[in-house]
Amino acid sequence: MLKDYVQWQKPQVDILLALCLPLLAGVFTFGWRVALVSLFSMVVCWAVEFAFTRKEGKPASTAALVTGMLLGLIVPPNIPFWQVGVGGAFALVFAKMAFGGFGRNVFNPAIAARCFLYICFPATMAATWFAPFQGGPAGFAQYTPPAPEARVKDVETSLFELDGVTSATTLTGTKRLNQVARLALAHGRQAEYDKAVAAYRAVDLQRLFFGTINGSAGETNKLAILLGLVFLLVRGVVAWPLVVGPLLGMAASKLLLHATGFEVMPLGQGLAISVLGGGTLFACAFMTTEPITAPTVPAARWVYGLLIGFLAGLIRSMSAFNAGFMFAILLGNTFGPAIEIGLTRLTAPPKAPAA
Repeated sequence: MLKDYVQWQKPQVDILLALCLPLLAGVFTFGWRVALVSLFSMVVCWAVEFAFTRKEGKPASTAALVTGMLLGLIVPPNIPFWQVGVGGAFALVFAKMAFGGFGRNVFNPAIAARCFLYICFPATMAATWFAPFQGGPAGFAQYTPPAPEARVKDVETSLFELDGVTSATTLTGTKRLNQVARLALAHGRQAEYDKAVAAYRAVDLQRLFFGTINGSAGETNKLAILLGLVFLLVRGVVAWPLVVGPLLGMAASKLLLHATGFEVMPLGQGLAISVLGGGTLFACAFMTTEPITAPTVPAARWVYGLLIGFLAGLIRSMSAFNAGFMFAILLGNTFGPAIEIGLTRLTAPPKAPAA
C-alpha cells in the first residue's frame, strides 16, 4: 500500500498542489526538463528519508516530497541531474534527519540544499543561464533550450541592454547599473549616469511578472506563484504575516539604502524590480511560510518576516551575492526560536505575587 511508503499530510499535499502552478509555468518557460528535474529531486528526497524512517517501521513524510519539488524549482533549469541528487541528499540528511526528522529541523531543508549547491557549484548555480522559450506552445513543445543558443552575454556587454533574455539575470544587471551610476555621480559624469538610469528604467516589469526571462526554473513566473499563494491562503496553510512581513522588510531596506546614498536609481522602479526580480515572491509564498521553521506566535511572525526581508535587501545590494533571500531565510531560521521565546516572555502577563 502507498501509505506504507508515504505518510500523507494534508497541509503538505496542499503545498504540493500549489507548487504545481509554478512547475507548469517553469515547463512552459524552459521545457520539460524542468519537470524531470523536479521529479528526480522528489524521488531522491523521498528515498533518503525512507532509508531512515523504514528502520522504525514508518513511511517517509509528504514533506520530503515538498522539499524535493521546492529544490527542483529553485535551481537553474540547466543544472545537471547528479547535482540535484547531491542537493536532495544533503537536504534530507544534514538539514532534516540530522535534527531528528520531520518537525524537528531548524533550517528549511530546500533552502539549505540550495545554499550548499550555490557554494559548491557556483558555475552551475550563478554563472550561466538558459534563455526562455517564447511564443506558441513555448516549452510545452520542447525538452530544453539547446545549450549553444541558450548561453547569454556577460554582464558587461549587456549592461545597458537588460531584458533578462539575452542578457545577464535582472538582479545582476541592475546591481551593476547602480554601481555604474553611483560612480558616475561621484565623479560628475552626468551623461554616464543618465545612460545607466535610462537602462534601469527600461527593465520590462511586465516581462518580469509573466516570467519570460532567465532564472531559476520555478521562480520566474510571478502570476503562477501568486495563484499558488492564494490557494494556500484560502486553505489556511500559510500565515499572511509571513508573506507580507518579508515584503515590508525588503521595502524598508530599499528605503534605507536610498536614504544613505548607496542606491541612486529611481526608487519606484527599484522597489518593483526587488519584488518581481529574482525569487522574492517565491520565497514569500513557499519559503518564509514553511511551518516547521517559522514562529507560531503572531508577533514573532511579523518580526521574523520583517527581519528576513530586510536582510535579503541588504545582502542583495551590498554583497557579491544576488541570492539575498536564500541567506536571509537561513539567518531567520537561526534566530526564529530566539525571537519567538523573547516576544512570548515580553507579552506574557505578569505573574501574581506569591501569597
